[in-house]
Amino acid sequence: MAAGPVAERLAALELVDHHCHGAVTDDLDRAGFEALLTEGEAWPGVSPFDSPVGLAVRRHCAPLLGLPRHCPAGVYLARRSELGAAEVNRRFLRAARTGAFCVDTGYAPHRVTAPAELA
Repeated sequence: MAAGPVAERLAALELVDHHCHGAVTDDLDRAGFEALLTEGEAWPGVSPFDSPVGLAVRRHCAPLLGLPRHCPAGVYLARRSELGAAEVNRRFLRAARTGAFCVDTGYAPHRVTAPAELA
């Protein structure tokens, strides 16, 4: 985005997540993490890490964990495990600069944070 007053104003805005779920509080193995990458079915023979959302996770989330963009999935998951779920969630929530979360509490396949814990 080009620099200028509009870009500066947009960059200063906090986001509103109009539909989210709590953050998973447990450390996940690869199968558990991949199952949560998307609500859709995995493509046959393709890891969810190689789908568009998986590439986006490695592009945008890996640097927040001190890793290079598009690092291998195994490296990404090892770093998440090393830091622990609480630290990973703290880094991601802080970086998101989200001012309000509209939390859907009706879907919880894993232990997740309560709405107040996202604040």
